[in-house]
Amino acid sequence: MGGAVAGVVPYALGVAASPLPIIAVILVLFSDRARIAGPAFLAGALAGVIAVGAAVYILTGYGYLEGEHQGGTVSQVVRIGLGLVLLFAAYLHVVRHRRANGTHAMPKWMASADRWSPVKAAILALLMYGVDPKNFALCVAAAKSLAASSTVVAMVALSVFALIACLPVAVPVILYLAGGDRAARQLERLKTWLSKHHLLVMAGLLVVFGVLLISHGVRGILGH
Repeated sequence: MGGAVAGVVPYALGVAASPLPIIAVILVLFSDRARIAGPAFLAGALAGVIAVGAAVYILTGYGYLEGEHQGGTVSQVVRIGLGLVLLFAAYLHVVRHRRANGTHAMPKWMASADRWSPVKAAILALLMYGVDPKNFALCVAAAKSLAASSTVVAMVALSVFALIACLPVAVPVILYLAGGDRAARQLERLKTWLSKHHLLVMAGLLVVFGVLLISHGVRGILGH
């Protein structure tokens, strides 16, 4: 079980380091219905991660998807190609950050997060974690790594994965519920920093996972 849990941790950290959901939940916590919308956002995030992970594990078990170690040379080449795409995307993120001079605006849909209803907060969080391409890919990879694990072990590992992946969203919600207005200033500073630097944070993540994909693909080809 320890090996299965350890195997999903890197993927969980990749999901956890996504800056946009953190900014979004902080904005939600400045809304009039923050005490309901904040936990709703967290619930949506957990639901998105768990739903994708469970679905992929089940499909892999029935043979509809290949496990992490079942792919042939073609799948390894695809993995290398995806890694190169991520490296190029990281370069584009750095270019956008430099052109914006640290003043890159948030997406319009997210700028209104402080006016989201609890239901909308939950749905958009689910989409951020379960449908966003990067997070979706990480959830899929984590679930595939559990293909050879028993159902009980996979459930425990996916639970740990979900908790780690959503921890950066859970912390602001817990701080707000426990500290109320006292936590608002700290959350405001964090939101300001992430708003200015989220492109660089994303670029760093893309580089890390691009290199990981390429190295795994190369090792897979050499191993065949």
